[in-house]
Amino acid sequence: MEAMRHLAEIAAAVKGRPRRRMAVAYGEDAHTLQAVQRAVQEGIVEAVITGDSARIAEVAAASGVDTRLFEVVHTGGESASVMAAVTLVREGKAHMLMKGLAHTDAYMRGILDKERGLLPEGGLLSHVAVLEAPRYPRLIVVSDVAVVPTPSLQDKVRITNMAVRVAHSLAIETPKVAFISASENVLKFASNQEAAILAGMAVRKQLGNIVGEGPVSLDCALFPESCRIKGFAGRVQGDADVLIMPDIDAGNVFYKTMSWFAGAEVAAIVTGTTAPCILTSRGDSEDSKFYSIALGALNA
Repeated sequence: MEAMRHLAEIAAAVKGRPRRRMAVAYGEDAHTLQAVQRAVQEGIVEAVITGDSARIAEVAAASGVDTRLFEVVHTGGESASVMAAVTLVREGKAHMLMKGLAHTDAYMRGILDKERGLLPEGGLLSHVAVLEAPRYPRLIVVSDVAVVPTPSLQDKVRITNMAVRVAHSLAIETPKVAFISASENVLKFASNQEAAILAGMAVRKQLGNIVGEGPVSLDCALFPESCRIKGFAGRVQGDADVLIMPDIDAGNVFYKTMSWFAGAEVAAIVTGTTAPCILTSRGDSEDSKFYSIALGALNA
């Protein structure tokens, strides 16, 4: 199978497989309901939505969504809706979780709840985004841009492993992984040196079936012309499949710049949990949420 190059290929790959059941936490907004309807109609998932049933019916009617396509579990308020959806996944009544109108902190509290959540003991959450950018000829897997503020070297090993698993699900057999830094030269600051260590681990096959390079500046990771101009002779020559960010600041700025300025389409999930957890912004488009559902189903 050839590596996927478009987000639409993720949805196509999921169709025909046994449908996964998705629990939607606090699904009271139009974009979420429209994306869920589309995913159900296209045969990607079955869905159960938690939230105020009257409000869901009101929003659905105003946005052209047929609530007969999914189950609605009536709950009162954001926190209760989140925990009801998390519980469905924890009890095996759903295979994946999705954030609706809930604030990210409320959604994450549900996932991280020590007694009722979805994070295994000693586990690490990581946000993995898949971007389709107009000027780039392949999908870009990026991590972490939303969950781990200042990852340690050990955290970055785990973040890399999770991002690579997502890349493999996209049929990228041997992902080219760039450990991003402000410079492609080894300098004195910690994240830059950690990128060099990670690249060395990749060479020794301690990070699985990947081609890894670091430190790598963003331009050398994504643009062959920059490598030629700079004389950069790394194993990644402007053809990275996976970008591992030095911290959440760099990752989040890159993610939002790609989305808002570069016109990239995005799919995103939280990994490290017992089931995929879809984490999109409340302001994300229906398309972004639909592709995120497809990515979650592909990895469920």
